[in-house]
Amino acid sequence: MREAKKTKVLEAAEAAFLRYGYRRVTMGDIASAAGISRPALYIHFCNKETIFQGVLRAFMARTLEELRAGLAAQPTAEAKLRFAFEVWAVRPFGLLSATPDAKELVDCGFAFARGAIDEGAQAFEAELAAILAPLGEGAALPDPAQMARILSRAVQGFKQTAASTEELGALIEGLLGMVLPSLGPGHTEADAEALP
Repeated sequence: MREAKKTKVLEAAEAAFLRYGYRRVTMGDIASAAGISRPALYIHFCNKETIFQGVLRAFMARTLEELRAGLAAQPTAEAKLRFAFEVWAVRPFGLLSATPDAKELVDCGFAFARGAIDEGAQAFEAELAAILAPLGEGAALPDPAQMARILSRAVQGFKQTAASTEELGALIEGLLGMVLPSLGPGHTEADAEALP
């Protein structure tokens, strides 16, 4: 399948999953939405699970691309971390929250797309580690990769308990408010404003 056609299938499937959940969407629905025949769809995707994994990987790739593109415009480590969590956690949480069958999609992701979820989490943690690495130079701070994993996993837990995007944002703000001052002066927006 040419890349453009594969992208069209994954986009059609993503829209269908977000609108109807996973279980109610059929391979025929996806084929019809993508403008191809069902047999043509089966030639390239053996089942709905494979399509779901592809949708998840494509979504995470777009999200990481947006994150990487926007980081350079952020003036401080605090701003970079806020932006990273906004793009990676808060916005997708809001998108999923607007979906009637959000729990079903999350459950399906963990049931048969765990590899894709883990790959995305590792890529995101690498971005966080790159933000955190300069902060610990010359100080006896934890390894940036370890710090990134802790922050990422804490926010993953927040996503499981937050009732709204506002609550998720507030929890992330609280986490960053506790962590950044422990890295020493010069890492928060207040520190940057205090510089001459």
